[in-house]
Amino acid sequence: MKKILALMLIMLLTLSTYGMVFAGEAVNNHPLNIEILSPTSVKDYPGLEQTIKAKITNNSNVPTGELLAYITMADIRKNMTVNLEDYSADKPVVIDGLKANESRTVDLPVRFVYTSNYKLYVTVAYKESNIINSSLSIPIEILGNTKIDKTMVVAVSGIEPLLLLGVVGFIFLKRRRKFKIS
Repeated sequence: MKKILALMLIMLLTLSTYGMVFAGEAVNNHPLNIEILSPTSVKDYPGLEQTIKAKITNNSNVPTGELLAYITMADIRKNMTVNLEDYSADKPVVIDGLKANESRTVDLPVRFVYTSNYKLYVTVAYKESNIINSSLSIPIEILGNTKIDKTMVVAVSGIEPLLLLGVVGFIFLKRRRKFKIS
């Protein structure tokens, strides 16, 4: 009796493990592959207009319905997503559909306007279902466009308070002498 129970337990564990592996494979097997072709990264000043080229491939054996491809950005410094309306990138590109194993390249314009570090990725959403796929992100660094000399900043921030303190002290002493005389 113990041998039969042990055998049934082993069979049950084997079948449940197979189901978990199968479910894990289903999660990682995306019907769409999204790859950002260019640029691979951006490091520039605000005002830069860039076109993101992305390749969308249908890996399944059935055609897709209509798709929407759009840019998504996350601000790494502020720990928040970005409102792409400010970046002129809030309009998605509509793709009529992809046949089985078909690829299509889309151009998504964006204008970087604020100084920060971002992660940019392309997202594709099915119009008829809740499935959404995204590409791997690319790093975006938009630099501050000020050309401030650090030694001048240190000198001004150190000298200005001392100068103001001297002027206030001079005025205080002058008023004190004026009131002592009269």
